[in-house]
Amino acid sequence: MTFQAEPHSDLLPGWRNSLADYPWPSHFMPQRSSHKIHYIDQGEGEPMIMVHGNPTWSFYYRHLIAHFSQSQRAVALDHMGCGLSDKPDRYPYCLEQHIANLVDLVDRLDLTGITLLVHDWGGAIGLGAALRDLKRYKRFVLFNTGAFPPPFVPWRILACKIPLFGRVAVQGLNLFARSATWMATEQPAGLPAP
Repeated sequence: MTFQAEPHSDLLPGWRNSLADYPWPSHFMPQRSSHKIHYIDQGEGEPMIMVHGNPTWSFYYRHLIAHFSQSQRAVALDHMGCGLSDKPDRYPYCLEQHIANLVDLVDRLDLTGITLLVHDWGGAIGLGAALRDLKRYKRFVLFNTGAFPPPFVPWRILACKIPLFGRVAVQGLNLFARSATWMATEQPAGLPAP
């Protein structure tokens, strides 16, 4: 079966069309569950896959996409639940599922000779995907990510793993992303309102 990307510019939120530095056509990869994963596929040549962390999305790589798509094929996905991908309530938001989604995208696009760029949680996802089919990958670029188990995990991240509390905090109250807007930015007061 041949995979066909599904461009759906009519499904994009209105604000998306006003982002001058994120001008590329969107593609959506359908999953067996009927949900869709959004990705950018821009340029031609040797493929470069960009895997974001949490709570970001492919917008994080906009400058690299603009630069490298001039000479290479730049592919950047939005993990399920992030960016322009679907955000289902009932979904296995776990490392193994995100790895499987990336493996599926690489297989469907039939990419080889890949340069893998990963950031944050994208490191575990991207490197996990590479280990499933290492012959497809040529180079690895790691940005601020953990490639090995850490000696300690901050309590704020561990709390997200508490069964009921974690689900309510992360999916119901958006606390992980909300706290990142003031803990992981250069502006002490957090990000300005849109």
